[in-house]
Amino acid sequence: MRFTARFSPPQIIQAAALLAALVGIATWSSLLLTTAESHTPAATPQLLAARSDNPALQWFSNRTAPVEIKVSGVMAGSRGAVAILSLNDGPPRSFLQGERVSPGVKLVAVEGDGVVIEQGGERVRLEVERLGEGVEMPSLTRP
Repeated sequence: MRFTARFSPPQIIQAAALLAALVGIATWSSLLLTTAESHTPAATPQLLAARSDNPALQWFSNRTAPVEIKVSGVMAGSRGAVAILSLNDGPPRSFLQGERVSPGVKLVAVEGDGVVIEQGGERVRLEVERLGEGVEMPSLTRP
């Protein structure tokens, strides 16, 4: 008995489509998995530092945006120690100990005369701003 292979036209089309898909996968895999040379010029660190205040660049940066924090006061509240902080010259707001002040900035501790802030793994102690010498008020009574 002799073996004769019989292929129908739909089987031939199916085999051709499968072969085309395998060739496409092999071609795109070789193109996408090879490393390409970078043709962009290297930027100098001074240039990057000068442009770091741009908010659009900070969206894609892994660094936290710089935050200027002023401590207006500290007090004990019913839920724990509270610090009154002003962020970037904004209005004063209250924050509980352990609360996140802004992205990447956490209020670690509230002490009697200041707070401890953690930003980027570094802890900084900020003291409560002291009021300047008081202005002498005139006497309202007649001598």
